[in-house]
Amino acid sequence: MLDITKMLHQIIDLELKIDDEKELLIGPEVRKQTIFLDLDISLSDMAEAAGWYKVINPSEVDEKKLLKAYAESMGLFLLFSAKMQWTHLVVLDEEAWRRITDAKRATKLADLNKSYLAIKHFLSDAYFNHQQESYRHAWHLLLKMGIVDWKLTPEQIAKAYQTMIDQY
Repeated sequence: MLDITKMLHQIIDLELKIDDEKELLIGPEVRKQTIFLDLDISLSDMAEAAGWYKVINPSEVDEKKLLKAYAESMGLFLLFSAKMQWTHLVVLDEEAWRRITDAKRATKLADLNKSYLAIKHFLSDAYFNHQQESYRHAWHLLLKMGIVDWKLTPEQIAKAYQTMIDQY
């Protein structure tokens, strides 16, 4: 199981460190927009590395890039939850963790497409309409996609996440 609380604290501390070093002064609404935009791009990078959708130029999964993009997406998801004051939505109890990790693996193109598009849809609903349940669904789908569909282990994810945090 991932230590999501620790990951949440790390990304908040990292954001504060970067803000201090770069002397950034961004208002709360622009901050949310910026995190949302960065998350959207990070999710696209994640899909690009996984490559399941590529029809014209299919490629193998680039696991190193996938782990990096997945860790970045997780960090931005967590940071977004902090900015929206929704951190209670990201922490999972054992039952919620088990539901996610015991879910059926998506292997078909249509199922992977639907999962990815659902993440984007729910995340947009969370941002534009302030829907907490949509955010929770997007978060759970992201976890399921990485752990179940792509078979990334919690250890791999935690290591990639820590590498992301340590690079700053």
